[in-house]
Amino acid sequence: MQSNLQTWLESTGLDERRAQIYLTSLSLGEATAGEIAKRMKMNRTAVYDNLRVLEERGYLRTIKHGKRSVFVPLHPKELYKRMDNQKEQLKDLLPDFMALYAEAGQQPFVQLYTGPLAAREIYEDILRTVKEEYLYFSPPELTLQTVDRTYMKQWVERRVKQKIHSRSLRVASKNVKGLPVFTEEANYLRSIRYLPAYVDLKSSIYIYEQSVGIVSTKKEGAAYAIHSPDLAFSLKQLFEFMWSVSMKS
Repeated sequence: MQSNLQTWLESTGLDERRAQIYLTSLSLGEATAGEIAKRMKMNRTAVYDNLRVLEERGYLRTIKHGKRSVFVPLHPKELYKRMDNQKEQLKDLLPDFMALYAEAGQQPFVQLYTGPLAAREIYEDILRTVKEEYLYFSPPELTLQTVDRTYMKQWVERRVKQKIHSRSLRVASKNVKGLPVFTEEANYLRSIRYLPAYVDLKSSIYIYEQSVGIVSTKKEGAAYAIHSPDLAFSLKQLFEFMWSVSMKS
């Protein structure tokens, strides 16, 4: 069991020695550097130096009992909570990291999102990165299968506020009736044209800046953010051709 715990701690960024010190401290509950060193059969100074590093990184804290200092490890539940918070923070920052990576080079990469909120990742990425306009193939009916109406209405309002225009190629038979926020053009900075009646779509495809976003069906529950200047360029050319031969209503 201890080896599994140590492997996990090392995966969080601790080296082997500090992971061992944390686990020893955890088994003692509350101990001085000397007590930990004695248990580990290590030099007290070396243990003390590593305890200070663990304290700086938030794995334990020091409590004073008069002139005596004891080290108390972070409770496993608190450690889990902290790691979980860091994971959520990384998830929020991931698109920014991806954008920074994209600016640094032309290497393509793909980010897969899964779960009930997968589609939102693409929509949020569009708002973060688009400067003027994005293009997409997607009937509103399909969009509303992957995100709820309230979110989508608010998202469109945010897009308009940022003055981001859109052009969409849609399937006429899958249009949403009576909802201006999805169908009105001028007030929502969008232009709409329709694909031939025999064309159907089961995924939404968004082309924005040097990226392509693909939102699958609710059944599959997946979305893909693809950074590829060449792919984005090629799909833009295909979109423009289809736009030129599509119908306005």
